[in-house]
Amino acid sequence: MSSQENMLNHLPKVYRDSPDFQEACRVEGKIWDRLDLAIENVLDNTFIDTATWGLSVMENELSIPVDLSKPLDHRRSMLKARKRGSGTLSAKLIKSVAESFQHGSVQVQPIQGQSKFLITFNDVFGVPENLEDMKIALRKILPGHRIVEFQFRYLLIRDVNAMTIAQLESTPLNKFAGGA
Repeated sequence: MSSQENMLNHLPKVYRDSPDFQEACRVEGKIWDRLDLAIENVLDNTFIDTATWGLSVMENELSIPVDLSKPLDHRRSMLKARKRGSGTLSAKLIKSVAESFQHGSVQVQPIQGQSKFLITFNDVFGVPENLEDMKIALRKILPGHRIVEFQFRYLLIRDVNAMTIAQLESTPLNKFAGGA
């Protein structure tokens, strides 16, 4: 229900039929509707998952360089990683930061005696799009002597054999080992 209808419904019947009151409710109703949209827009921009223009504000607050050429989901991933990336270094912290990059779930394994962590992508085939952003975020939380290695999944021959021609044609090359 629009603000105009809401305002008219709250008036006594005598005033509802008046052209002057109808016009006043129409004009004020549009003002209230615009105000509601503006409030909703500001509220949406206070949360990382729904922000658009608010991402720049959040990036400035967290000292992340603002790059408007990057897609919104990449910028959101960097913000989530920065927010999650504080605390004592552990596999759980690294997992939280890595999963903020919308690649599905990851598995993080510390490699004993080597100061390394192995990150395995469970839900995505090939190299994820914004892997470089993830490396930057992880580098910020890892001490200098720690190394992160990545393990990627690719389509196997048995997976390809089970696919139809249409599925093969629609699958990007980067999902196959050696693909571009």
